[in-house]
Amino acid sequence: MKSNTVLTRMNMCRKWFGALWLLIEMNIASANIFGFAALFKVLPQYGIFDEYCHYFDGMNSTERDCSRQTHQYENAMTLGIIFFNVPSMFFGMIIDRFGCRFMKLVFHIVGWLSLALLKPGHDLLLFAHTFFTALSGIIVLITSYASSNYFSKSSTILLTLLVGSGSSSSIWYSIFQVIVDHNLLTLSQLSYIWMSLGALLFLSSFLFLDWKISILNLPYKFNDGSNQIPSTSKNIISKVIDTPCDTKWYTKIYQRIGLWQHLTNPLYVLNVLYLGFLMMPTILLSIIWYPWVYFLNGNDKAQADKYTFALNMSAVSQIVLCPIIGLLLAFGTHR
Repeated sequence: MKSNTVLTRMNMCRKWFGALWLLIEMNIASANIFGFAALFKVLPQYGIFDEYCHYFDGMNSTERDCSRQTHQYENAMTLGIIFFNVPSMFFGMIIDRFGCRFMKLVFHIVGWLSLALLKPGHDLLLFAHTFFTALSGIIVLITSYASSNYFSKSSTILLTLLVGSGSSSSIWYSIFQVIVDHNLLTLSQLSYIWMSLGALLFLSSFLFLDWKISILNLPYKFNDGSNQIPSTSKNIISKVIDTPCDTKWYTKIYQRIGLWQHLTNPLYVLNVLYLGFLMMPTILLSIIWYPWVYFLNGNDKAQADKYTFALNMSAVSQIVLCPIIGLLLAFGTHR
């Protein structure tokens, strides 16, 4: 009996340590691509796509027009965001064949190695970086979200913490920008450091996630409490069954019958609004923000870089906002 109690405590400590580990992993290796615009200030210093710049027309003009160069950076960022949100069926089959753990580690290493080796003449490695980093990030996101199923009462809060940690991961490119601007490290050195953090992904795969091989499985399992149908849900189901098929659609709405019982649930509405306000600035603004502020400031690149830095750093607030929503959702679920 005593040994079982000790084992239970050890498993609980391992679960929470794993949750903390995955929070860190989410922050450093998931949605980094959304802050990629911060490198628009750094990449020209290394002559990336420099051939797209040209001098303005004039006898003694010393200023260059690099708008086409910036468009290449924007294209690389857009490519990464597309594959972060909508992975193609082909890559989905590869991931399903070789497993998430193997693929996220390979994509992470290849993505950051591409940025480390980036130099004039090898400009297309920038597209390889955004492509593979985005694929690695979405796999890290999916596998980390699954860890919330190991908890019962704290699953909602943990899930929102993971969401906040992932959303705030866009700050790292802005931190890279500050480090490079102050000549502390080069972009290549930072890329090698970030590539080495793949060790975290490797260790978490063995320590905190289940495998198909039984010997590598965790000593604790998913919480099955959610599989039990509560009495309120049974009442809803019986209400739907007893409802005549010829009931008008507008009657179902105001009587909250069937699907409308869930669609008009305040908890559901809160969750949808929360996800909408969370994802819109993260995904939409990350694409349109830089060209938008660049245009509004009269094509002033310095001002556009400052506003982009401010946008990326504002993502830190998600670490606080997401748990607050998690507490509200947990409170609503408990009620």
